[in-house]
Amino acid sequence: MSPIPRTSPDNIISNKFTINRKNNFNNSRWLNRRVVNLGDVVVFALPLLFLSIFFFYPMLSILAEGLTREDGGFTFGHIYNILSDPFTLRVILFTVEQALLSTLTSIALGLPGAYLLARYDFRGKSIIKAITTVPFVLPSIIVVLGFVIFFGNNGVLNRALMGVFNLDEPPLKILYSLKAIILAHTFYNFPICIRLVSAVWSRVNPNLEKAAMSLGAKGGRLFMRILLPQIMPGILAAAALIFIFSFTSFAVILVLGGGPKFSTIEVTIYRLTKVSLDLKAGSALAIVESVLSICFMYIYIKLQQKVSFASEIKHQYEMKKLSSLFGTPGGILALLYLIATFLIIIAPMLAAAGRSFVGRSDWTGGSSLTLEWYKRIFTGARAGSISIAYLAVIKNSLFFGFTTVLFSLPLGTIIAYITTRKNFKGRVVLETAAMLPIGISSIILGLGYIKAYQTLPIDITGRWYAIAFAHTVIAYPFVIRSVSAVFRKIDPGLIKAAVSLGATPWKAFWRVELPMIKSGIIAGATFAFAISIGEINATLMLYNPNLTTLPVAIYRLISSYNFFGACALSTILMLICFLIFLLIDKLGFEVT
Repeated sequence: MSPIPRTSPDNIISNKFTINRKNNFNNSRWLNRRVVNLGDVVVFALPLLFLSIFFFYPMLSILAEGLTREDGGFTFGHIYNILSDPFTLRVILFTVEQALLSTLTSIALGLPGAYLLARYDFRGKSIIKAITTVPFVLPSIIVVLGFVIFFGNNGVLNRALMGVFNLDEPPLKILYSLKAIILAHTFYNFPICIRLVSAVWSRVNPNLEKAAMSLGAKGGRLFMRILLPQIMPGILAAAALIFIFSFTSFAVILVLGGGPKFSTIEVTIYRLTKVSLDLKAGSALAIVESVLSICFMYIYIKLQQKVSFASEIKHQYEMKKLSSLFGTPGGILALLYLIATFLIIIAPMLAAAGRSFVGRSDWTGGSSLTLEWYKRIFTGARAGSISIAYLAVIKNSLFFGFTTVLFSLPLGTIIAYITTRKNFKGRVVLETAAMLPIGISSIILGLGYIKAYQTLPIDITGRWYAIAFAHTVIAYPFVIRSVSAVFRKIDPGLIKAAVSLGATPWKAFWRVELPMIKSGIIAGATFAFAISIGEINATLMLYNPNLTTLPVAIYRLISSYNFFGACALSTILMLICFLIFLLIDKLGFEVT
């Protein structure tokens, strides 16, 4: 007997309002006829005003540099110079190349995990999902730290291999190469594949597989003919999002790439604006990157809509026990997969956490286990030779995290409501514009704040609200995705029934839809909080010493060669992220 499914708004809908496909299609057509009215315009004006001031205006102020001459006249000359430069063209091609390779590797590693999470039930499943999602919101500086400690020439893995095989030199020279870039991006992004694809895979009716197997379909043929077409929308949506994140990657390539040979658009923009002080050329290249990002984001939005359509009908069935898998030949492959996942994803985090319990025992360089770094953190001590108050840093990160949630929730929810509930021309374009911060460099955003508001009487740099607004701009697209996913699952017949009984659209939303999107709101809030406490690029451009956050403090500790203190703060940050995503899974919320 199948277990009783967990009670949720989706289950209530499916139990109380069982409708056939024809009625569902008619209800969707009715819902799409709800055009934008004056009230909708007023409501939507608030997030539009916020984005105009704190996203589009700063970005346009930076991009305008690439379209103006020194005398202020309009020109395409800077863009022409960028696109005609062989080095820049090679940088653009390499950016696309490494993003494609990173995407393919992330999808290849994520598909087996998506299968295990979608079709098997086992102890610790929610913990594994939470652990594998932590890298997605970790600041890039922690990824670099973890990779150096574990995969470095003198790292944990090489030292272990040298000890086992009695080698004189490290056998794996991974850092400062394309392999390091691909591996780090896989570390970051394969959880996206697991989340999105497993959510779609779990809704594929297993009876389709049984029917196909009864007709003789097995193995690869069964997967290619039956399963792959069903989960393809999720794979494509995950691939598009992973490609965007890899395309706009910065710190990973800056540090692990090792030089100009592996420069990408983001790194080149940084070097042009911060090292060469050529703001015109950097802005022109930023325009090229922004145009490409908009195109990729538009593709992602279209693919994400297909995922939502594929997820309309949810099948409830009893999952297999994972223990039954290990009695088959496939169990060996599953075990090898878990080991590979551990090495790529979990081991660097554990290596950084383990280093936080190590201290120098004498002047000769010896080391010993200690809790000294955590004592300094929780007693309010400062970080040695640099002025960092540990407790103040944690308080700052928590403050910005909660502030980001406060600002991004109404912003993302309103945009999600407009883009999923209203039918008007240019809706996809609007949604693409709203999701644009995902594909725009946060470094350019920070520079935009500095340039756009440098003429104000009050310097916005170093103010708490500048950091809070920048974090909000970076985080609110994830609120849109979480809330939109739940909005699209609501039966349109419920809203139609409420309106037919005399409810106004606002009352129908407040009394009917809002309780049903609660799971999406909570998931979006946790994502916004986690992204805020892990953000470093824009924060590094805008902070002052009194507003130092965890990622910035970790960066400063690494810069002063205090790797033990950096690992201790990194461990606290990883623990916070882990608890956040564990909460999502324990409460049963889907984050797709």
